[in-house]
Amino acid sequence: MSSFVPSTNPAASDATVSNDGFFPDLELDVVRKRTGLSDVFSNDRIIAATQDAIMEINAVLADWVGDQEAGTLADVPAKSYGDISEKTHWYLTAVCNRVRSMLVDTTRDYDSTKSGHDRADALEATSDRWLQISNEAVARLMGRKRTTVELI
Repeated sequence: MSSFVPSTNPAASDATVSNDGFFPDLELDVVRKRTGLSDVFSNDRIIAATQDAIMEINAVLADWVGDQEAGTLADVPAKSYGDISEKTHWYLTAVCNRVRSMLVDTTRDYDSTKSGHDRADALEATSDRWLQISNEAVARLMGRKRTTVELI
C-alpha cells in the first residue's frame, strides 16, 4: 500500500542572491520566510524577483548611500534589535515586500468569470499594500518622516 502526502513546504535552498557590497546578500530561505511565499513559486522565480527588487531598491537608495561614510549598511549607525540593525531590518522589509508585490502582480488569474475578476481585483489591492509597505520601509531606512496623503 502506498500513500501520497502533499507538501506545501518548498525544499530548503542554500541559494544566495548577491548584492552590491554595501547592502547585504539575501538568502533565498530568508526571503521565502519573510514573504510567506509557498512552493507555488519556484526558487528560480523568487531569485529573479529578488534580483529585480534589489536593483530597484538600491537605485532608490543610491543618493542616500552616497551620503554615508560607512562601507556597508551594517556599519551605518543605527539601533540594534537583537542581532539585526534597524537599517538592515528596513532594507530586508523593503526588498521582501517588493518581491511579494511583484510575484502577486505577475501571477494574476486568467479566469474570465465574475469571480475570477473579483479575485484578481482583490489580489491587486493586496499587491499595492505590499508595495506601500516596501516604500515606507525605504523612507524609514533613509530617516524620512512618514506621511500619508489621501485624495478626498
